Amino acid sequence: MWAPLRILTRAAFRDRISLFWSVLFPVGLLAGLGIAFPDPGYRQLLLIGVMVFSAVSFAAMGTAFVVMAQRRQGVYKLLRATPYRTAAFVANLAAARGLVTLASVALVAAAGAVGFGIPLAPAAVLRMVPGLALGILCCTLIGFVVGNLAGSEPQVSMINNLIFLPMFFASEMFYRLDGAPAWVRAVSRLLPVQHLVTALRSAVSGDGTGMLPALAALLVWTGVALGLAVATFRWDPDGPVVTLPRPGRARAVAGG
Repeated sequence: MWAPLRILTRAAFRDRISLFWSVLFPVGLLAGLGIAFPDPGYRQLLLIGVMVFSAVSFAAMGTAFVVMAQRRQGVYKLLRATPYRTAAFVANLAAARGLVTLASVALVAAAGAVGFGIPLAPAAVLRMVPGLALGILCCTLIGFVVGNLAGSEPQVSMINNLIFLPMFFASEMFYRLDGAPAWVRAVSRLLPVQHLVTALRSAVSGDGTGMLPALAALLVWTGVALGLAVATFRWDPDGPVVTLPRPGRARAVAGG
């Protein structure tokens, strides 16, 4: 049962483009903005922002390209004719991408702590784990939705930009929205990226009460993303949108 997870994890580590956007680019962004704005308080907020950027880049945007490519290569069509459950494959793919995303975020956090001396207490790191795990799962499922809807790399890029660029600019990843119009702050409170930012900031500050609403919102978003991922699933690029089969039906199809 661990073989598919190992294979998919190794494949995720070979995703060089996603690793660039989730490790090298955030570290470069941290260096550039950290030098331009040397305030220690801002640097800590900036580190959390680039960690969120790293998570979204690999878990959501990178996963969308992988799902689209696997469908076009006929991977899902082949799975339909085997005893291996499609739901199990999707779960293993999500777990593999999630593990590599966590590793990417850890590298970004280490770069901030070592390169700029940004303090991250061990207790704060432990408090961040639930928010990161839930946020990464949510983003991975959103990536599945984008990969399901897109039929080509340009379409993946377009849908990714339509979904995530507004989330980046309307959240507090790199700046506060205290002076923004009320409607911008209202929209921000609806976005999963902002809830992930809030959860991590609360974890670093030790505000357990502030973490709970953010985690609850991420849980709701994860449920919505899971429902959309299942509802938009397609076996092949030209096929209709279908729902994943129940285990019994999957075995029946595989058997004959």
